[in-house]
Amino acid sequence: MSPKSLFFTAGLSSLAILASLQANAQSTDDLEVIEVTSTRIATPIDQIGRSISVVTADEIEIRQQRFLYEVLQNIPGLQVTRSGSFGALATVSVRGLDSDQTLIVQDGIVVNDPSSFGNGFNFANFDTSDIERVEVLRGAQSTLYGSDAIGGVINIVTNTGAEGFGFSGFAEAGSFGSFRGSGTVRGGTEVLSGRLTVSGTSVDGFSSADEANGNTEDDGFENLTIAAKGRFQPSDTFRMEAVARYQNSENEFDSFSGGPVDGDEVGEAEELTLGAFAYVTLLDGKLENRASITYYENKRLNLTNDVPSFDAVGDRISYEYQATVRPNDHLALVAGFEFDEQTSEVTVGFGGNQQIDTTSVYGLVQVMPTDGLTLDAGIRHDDVNTFGAETTFSVSGVYRLPNTGTSIKASYAEGFRAPTAGELGFNPDLFAEFSKGWDIGVSQSFFDGDLEIQATYFDQSIDDLIAFDLAIFSFLNVQEFDTSGLELGLQWAMSDQLSFSGTYTHLDAFNVSTTLAAGNQPDNRFSGEVTYLPNDRLTLSIGVLFNGDEIDGATVLQDFTLVNVRASYQLTDAIEIYGRVENALDENYQDNLGFGTAPLSAFGGIRASF
Repeated sequence: MSPKSLFFTAGLSSLAILASLQANAQSTDDLEVIEVTSTRIATPIDQIGRSISVVTADEIEIRQQRFLYEVLQNIPGLQVTRSGSFGALATVSVRGLDSDQTLIVQDGIVVNDPSSFGNGFNFANFDTSDIERVEVLRGAQSTLYGSDAIGGVINIVTNTGAEGFGFSGFAEAGSFGSFRGSGTVRGGTEVLSGRLTVSGTSVDGFSSADEANGNTEDDGFENLTIAAKGRFQPSDTFRMEAVARYQNSENEFDSFSGGPVDGDEVGEAEELTLGAFAYVTLLDGKLENRASITYYENKRLNLTNDVPSFDAVGDRISYEYQATVRPNDHLALVAGFEFDEQTSEVTVGFGGNQQIDTTSVYGLVQVMPTDGLTLDAGIRHDDVNTFGAETTFSVSGVYRLPNTGTSIKASYAEGFRAPTAGELGFNPDLFAEFSKGWDIGVSQSFFDGDLEIQATYFDQSIDDLIAFDLAIFSFLNVQEFDTSGLELGLQWAMSDQLSFSGTYTHLDAFNVSTTLAAGNQPDNRFSGEVTYLPNDRLTLSIGVLFNGDEIDGATVLQDFTLVNVRASYQLTDAIEIYGRVENALDENYQDNLGFGTAPLSAFGGIRASF
C-alpha cells in the first residue's frame, strides 16, 4: 500500500473509531453559537436542517489562505478545479454539479457573471483579506435565491466597522516572484461606522500549460481590490448599510491546441459590486422590513497576441423587499418580492446580447414547536421573460435529542437554472434545468462538545440539463444528471493547545443520458487540518488534502496528496510574523488535464493590528 493510500485509510479508520464513542456523548449547549444568514432567516447553525458549512476569518488566517478557492477546498462536497497558474480560471462544483449551477452571494449581492455562458463565477480573483466568514449551503436552494442555485449557495460575508478606530494590514512575499499586501482602516461610533480595505497581489507565476509537456513560459497575475462597508443606525428601529467592492485583475494564460500549450494570452477583468440596504423594525421588534438595491458588473477582455479574442460586459441590478415577522420565540414568517435585470453584451467572441428580467415572490416559515426541534419550509415563484416561469419548494428540519449530543437533520429541495444570455444566443428555444434532491444527516458530540462528528447522505437529480451539441454547434435540453454520496466531517479539540478537523466525501455523479461519470470529480476526497499552540505566541498548523482518481474526458488523472505546513509567531500584541510551505512533498500532479500546478513553494510575511 502506498503512503498516500495508507494515510487516506488511516483517516477513514479514525473516523470510524471515534464514531464508536457515543457512550461519552455530552450536551453542546455551551459551544459558541454561529448565526447563519444565508438561509434568509438569521438562525444559529445548530438549528438549520439544510446541509451547511461555515469557515471563519480565524480559520482562514491560521491556514494563511489567499483566495476564496483555497478556503473552499476543505469543505465536504466541494471540488475546486483550476486552469493553471495564479489568476487562471478557478471553478467550484458542489456535489458533482457544474460550477455554473452554484450561486455566489457577497453581502447579499449575487455576483455570478451574466456575460459568461453559464452565469459562472471565477473564484481565482476574490482575495480573502476582508472576509469575515463563508457559508456554504449544499443542495438546491432556489426557494431562497431563485435561478442558478441548483448545486448550492456560497455566501461570502465581509468584515464591518466597529466603535473606536483601528488599523490592520499585512505584507508577504515568496516563490514565483510573488508579493501580496493589504491594509484596513476601520472605526466609528454607535451611530456611524465603517471599514475600508485595499489589497493587492503581484506574482510572476508558473506555466499554466503543464511544464511536464514541454511548456516553459511563466504566466503572471496582478490583482487590486478595494472594498468598503458602512453602517448608519440613528435609532434602534432604523439602520442603513452600504457595500462596495472593486476588483481589477490581469492574468496571463496559455493557448489551447488539442490541449494547453504556451501562448501569448492575457485576460483582463474589472468587477464592481454595490449594495444599499435599509432596515426598519416595528411592533417592538416583531416585524423587520428590509429593502435593498444591489448591482454587479463584470467587464472582461481577452487578448491573443495583443488582439482582442473575447470582449464582454455583464451586469445585474436587483430590487428586493423582504418582511420578517416573529410573533413569538417559536415562529418566524418571511415574505419577499424581487425584480432582477441581467444584461450581457458581447463585442468579440461567442455569446448573446440579451436582457433577462426575472420577477420573483417567495415565502418562508420557520417553526420551533418544542425545544430541540426546528422545522422550515419555503416556496418561490420566478417568472423569467425569456422562457417562462418556475415554482420551487423546499422543506427541512433538525431535531436535537436532549442530553445526548445527537442531532438529526433532513431536507428536500427543488432548484432550477434558467438558460443564460450566452446559451440563448445559440438557441432561443431553451427551457430551464430542474432539480430535485434530498439529504439526511446526523451529528454526534462527545466530551462536553470537544469532539463532534457529522455524516450526511445526499441524492439529487437534474432533468433537461443544458449541454452543447458539437454536431449542430448549439445548446440543447437533452440530458439527465444524477449525483449521490456521503459527506463526513470531524472537529476535535483534543486540548487547549491541540485540535484536529477533517472532512471526507464519497461521490457518485454521472450523466444518465450518456452513462459517463462526471468530469474532474474524484470518487473519494479527504482533507485534514491539525493546529497546535505550544504557547500564547506560537501557532503551528499542517493541512493535508487527498484527491482520488478522477476522469477528465477519456483520461484518468491519478490521485494526489498535498501537504501544507504553516507557522506564525506573535512578536508583540500588535505584530505577528508568519510563513508557510505549500505542496511540501513536491507532488507532481494535475487536477485539470494538461494544466500545470505549483511545485513546492514557500511564503512569509508580517501582520500588524493597532
